[in-house]
Parts: sequence; C-alpha cells; structure tokens
Amino acid sequence: MLFHLIYFSKARTLMPVDGLTSLLNQSSVNNLANDITGMLLYMEGRYFSEYEGRFMQVLEGSESNVKKLFEKIAKDERHQGVLVLRESFLKERNFPDWTMGFKSIRHEEYQKLPGFFPLGDDFLLKEDSQKGNAALDFLKSFYDISSKL
Repeated sequence: MLFHLIYFSKARTLMPVDGLTSLLNQSSVNNLANDITGMLLYMEGRYFSEYEGRFMQVLEGSESNVKKLFEKIAKDERHQGVLVLRESFLKERNFPDWTMGFKSIRHEEYQKLPGFFPLGDDFLLKEDSQKGNAALDFLKSFYDISSKL
C-alpha cells in the first residue's frame, strides 16, 4: 500500500545553488532505487528578523521506505526543527513521474503562487488538522504547472 509523509524544516544555513543541485541529484538516484516519488520545495525569505531557508517535502512510496528515508532526513545536519505535517496512506501517487520534483523560490515569489499559505512560525504553531492538506496542495501546484508545459 502506498504511503506519504509531508514534513517541514528550517535549513541550518542558507543552501547555495550547487548544494541544492547535489542534494537533488543524490535524492533522485536514491529515490529511484527505493521506488520513492515526491516533491522538495526550498524557500528563502525574511522570517521575523532573520533571512532563512526552509524546506517542505512530500515523500511517497511504501511505508517502510518512506519512514526509513525520513529518519535519515530528520538526522541530516542541513535540517533543524523538523516537523511532520502529515502521514497517511494513498490510493495513488500525487507525483508519479517525479523521483524528486524540486523548486527553489524566494518568499516574495511564492506569495503570488496558487495555493499560497504563509510558512512563518505562526503556521507551524497552529493546531490545524488541515495544514497537511494545504501543504500537499501547495506542493502539487508545482507538479500540475509542470505537467501542463
């Protein structure tokens, strides 16, 4: 049975383009070998008084493969404050053609995107059971746009 996990984290340091490219390439190879699909979003912007990087990612595959990968991510030194937004079983993949879809955007850019919702710390503190759905809808908007090109 298919499973997905959506998480959010803060980057310990801003990610340079070559670091993001390396991360994407390695993720694609590993995910293909483990039948994992998904989408990684990296955002930079001013949150409160600091300019920070933040990750949001959805991973899809078998429950054991997704959870094993997430354990590695949660321990990865590039992440801090890792928070699971949603875990659930799926009838079908949301990102069937992407071993790792990727988008890097600036805070100012993503306010204009379909499905925008604020990714400040206040979003993470809310006890809103729908936040995982909002995160998935936002990530899927990049897939939907890409598949129409």
